[in-house]
Amino acid sequence: MAFEKSGNYKVFLLSNSALSFALGLFVPFWIIFLQDFGGSIQQFGFSIGLMVLAQSVTSYFAGKYSDKLGRKLFLIIGGLMLAAVTLAYTLITSIAQLYFLQIVNGITVAMQTTMETTFLGDITKKVSRGADIGKYHAIVGIMAALAMMGGGYIVGQSGYKTIFYVTAAIILISTLLLFGIKEKRF
Repeated sequence: MAFEKSGNYKVFLLSNSALSFALGLFVPFWIIFLQDFGGSIQQFGFSIGLMVLAQSVTSYFAGKYSDKLGRKLFLIIGGLMLAAVTLAYTLITSIAQLYFLQIVNGITVAMQTTMETTFLGDITKKVSRGADIGKYHAIVGIMAALAMMGGGYIVGQSGYKTIFYVTAAIILISTLLLFGIKEKRF
């Protein structure tokens, strides 16, 4: 796979800055939502464990098949699935649905995190890879931190569901930006 490195880096940085902002809004309140929804600390722990298990198993396969099918495909599918999963949390009514959604969420997280690492390696130059990846993580980290600081205000004013809707919309926008990535297949 060959990539147009500089332009792809900029698109990816913009996309993942938006994604990081969305997740910064979402994750602190998602954890509280899960704990409140699950009812018991055991169910909460089990639901998180299901997500991490699905994420761990999926990471290998996502990485392996991205070598053959391309990174862009996995990034876009993962982003669309993550937006859908985020919305689906507002609709569930049972612990079984929560468990199922946690498994799907683990699959999407694996696709996102595995492709993030792999794609950054693909689009950065060896001589400046450390600086480029450091810059990337600094920017997306700042975006997440800013969102976490403001997320409490939104939840306080509008409730949990608003965060889920806003997050899903931002994830969708960040995913649409990925169509701007230029990937040449061999």
